[in-house]
Amino acid sequence: MSLPMGQTKDFTSRTSFRGFSFDLGKYVTDELAVDLRFSWHVFYEDLPTDSYVDGTTTITGKKYNYINSFPMTLGLKYIMNSGSHFSPYGGAGIGAYKIDERTDMGIYTDETRQWHFGAYPEIGFVYEFSYGVGLNVFARYDYAFKAGTTTSHSYLTFGIGFHFMN
Repeated sequence: MSLPMGQTKDFTSRTSFRGFSFDLGKYVTDELAVDLRFSWHVFYEDLPTDSYVDGTTTITGKKYNYINSFPMTLGLKYIMNSGSHFSPYGGAGIGAYKIDERTDMGIYTDETRQWHFGAYPEIGFVYEFSYGVGLNVFARYDYAFKAGTTTSHSYLTFGIGFHFMN
């Protein structure tokens, strides 16, 4: 689940339940892990039929706004209580964010695709319920900095998933 924030919220203000995250990590020490992450977040909002003005052009119709965000990041996590069944952690990372922003209105589409540099902080915990298998619950704030002629994008993600370890 992702909550759009800042300029992302100006474009699509609805909470999104569309998306996934895949993390591949390795413990460097008992308390420190490094990970690679690939995510896909989809934001969508339909706006009522209205007249929209862009410069000297006016279009009347129903408007649909979409943002697809694809973070590809490298991060570090500090794990507390490692070796325990309940291990809270805090982490941060940086990487590339591919952001596709699109507006559809009738037969007209306006689309911008741009790579951004971004960063995130994250907090969460892993609860190991069976040897090597656990439940991961987290909150992450993704921020993609302004790039080219596009705006910055930010959103807060809450997630739950499986955590496999050896």
